Amino acid sequence: MRILLDDSETTITAETIGDGLEKAAFLAHQRGRLIVEVEVDGVHWTEEDLAAPESTRRTAVELKLLTAHPGELLQETFVQSADAVEKLDELQRESAHALQSGANKLGYDKLLEALSVWAAVQTALTRGLSMGVVSPESIASSGIDFDAAVKALDARLRTLKQAMSAQDVVALCDELLYEFPPVIRMFVDLLRALARAAGDSVSQSKTERTTLAGS
Repeated sequence: MRILLDDSETTITAETIGDGLEKAAFLAHQRGRLIVEVEVDGVHWTEEDLAAPESTRRTAVELKLLTAHPGELLQETFVQSADAVEKLDELQRESAHALQSGANKLGYDKLLEALSVWAAVQTALTRGLSMGVVSPESIASSGIDFDAAVKALDARLRTLKQAMSAQDVVALCDELLYEFPPVIRMFVDLLRALARAAGDSVSQSKTERTTLAGS
């Protein structure tokens, strides 16, 4: 099986696709990179393909893999998360206005949509930090208090869910219209700072590679 990493042929030998992927991932990790795209005999594989044992146990003629620096992935993730959070203010205001006008179904549907976005952003933040590319300390120089932003969001979400459980429309609307906007701005700043830090890690890695190549 021929195994290519970023269009360069490797010396990896493997009997199955799964074995080839595992060995290629280890090689990519040694280079400070992650596999982001998998092509088997000219066919792009999805996450479902990669998770299916019957697929990874078979062999192939060619395994073509594309890698990226973790910082590139994180930068894109944090930028997308910041854009999503920025749009939440309008969505949450629409929810509040619908609830105030008595359109409860519409109001709660929009509220659940907003909560789904918050949950996705929190997951992206947790997974992103676990990669070890950026940290709360890396954005402190930007004047961003990571812990304060996270605690503020947790407090608002907790209060919001309590109001939902109590079916307290007045409290819900107060949260959405007055308490959440400052937290949204705080979180957008946090996510954009993390995106910049992730981008800086990519630039630093390129500089280090250039320095090593010239030494």
